[in-house]
Amino acid sequence: MDNKKLKNYILIQNLANGLASPFMSFLATVIGVPNVGISIVSSASSFFSGVVQLPLRRVRRVEQLLKFSTLLLAVLWFIMAFIAYGNPIMYLITYVLIAGVGGANSFAWALIMERLSRGGSRGGWVLANFAFYGSIGSLLATLITGVIVGSNYVVMHYVFMTTASLIFINAINAWSIESADPSDQVITEPLSMLRSNRKLTRFLLINTLFAIVWSFAWPLFPLAQVYLLNMNVEQLAIVNVISGVSTLALQRFVGRWFDRNRKLVMLLGGRLLLVTFPLSYALANNVYVIYLANTVAGGFTNSASNVAYISFVYDNSEDRRTAVSLYNLFYGVGTLIGSLIGGALVTVVANYVGLKDSIRYMLLGDATARALTAMLYVSV
Repeated sequence: MDNKKLKNYILIQNLANGLASPFMSFLATVIGVPNVGISIVSSASSFFSGVVQLPLRRVRRVEQLLKFSTLLLAVLWFIMAFIAYGNPIMYLITYVLIAGVGGANSFAWALIMERLSRGGSRGGWVLANFAFYGSIGSLLATLITGVIVGSNYVVMHYVFMTTASLIFINAINAWSIESADPSDQVITEPLSMLRSNRKLTRFLLINTLFAIVWSFAWPLFPLAQVYLLNMNVEQLAIVNVISGVSTLALQRFVGRWFDRNRKLVMLLGGRLLLVTFPLSYALANNVYVIYLANTVAGGFTNSASNVAYISFVYDNSEDRRTAVSLYNLFYGVGTLIGSLIGGALVTVVANYVGLKDSIRYMLLGDATARALTAMLYVSV
């Protein structure tokens, strides 16, 4: 495989995704998608990508899956630009489709990265190196969207058009990517893997439980951004840029650290520090507190999440295709459950204490739950 072509692909793909993806839950809130719909948008990329990946694990030509999923993503973003944005129901349906196709695309990419990460102790560094290139594109794009859009949300039509155009260009570029896919690879049945690989199964269950707790706050964040802090797209972009810059600074360091002390990175960096974010939104009286929280914790948690958990799955399975698809399925189901509970519960609690206080109380509760659940990773 040509590493230069792969780096160009992930750079352009993340440039396109960074233009729009960080703002989708926020925009759902702005255009009037109901709380449960916001929950679906918040968890769509994890849940629907997890659902599509299990049946796709038998695909032999991974590069073909990468090519066609990239092309279909371009078409769906064009639909978002010209038809769906501004219509809450169409917005929700189109984004669900984008999330599902994006899951197929990310699965193909994960399998290509799995091949490149083979070969021992430098696996974490290899994954972090490619994540570094992806972060460059995403960071630049998010900043551009924030500066251009601000509070003029109608401009997002043009952002979606640009996203679609870049992904279409990447689909053309992807046609030159070729990779040998072993035709004799043994594909394990999911139930058989879960029964025979207890270490992996325990990890998946713990990770799913944390996913439920983690995603509980996802629909609360855009509500807090709109109703507690009165943020706009520019301020949300700044939050993502701060987190992205910190990620760029720490990504390779965390990858090397993970190769030396995996359990500590999984516990501290990837999970325990995530309590910072619900706490900051619950207690903040202005957006600068959110900026500070992402400066302190954003890069470290992002870097650990990009590397630690998928690398653990790679290292503890022989049939990595089935293992990766199970990991994403369990995680996706967990995030949908948690996000739906969060979105439904905030609606109920708001009837008693008001929307603003319900958001604050639930964020504080989620921070406590994150800290307690994170300790389970000590046993993996």
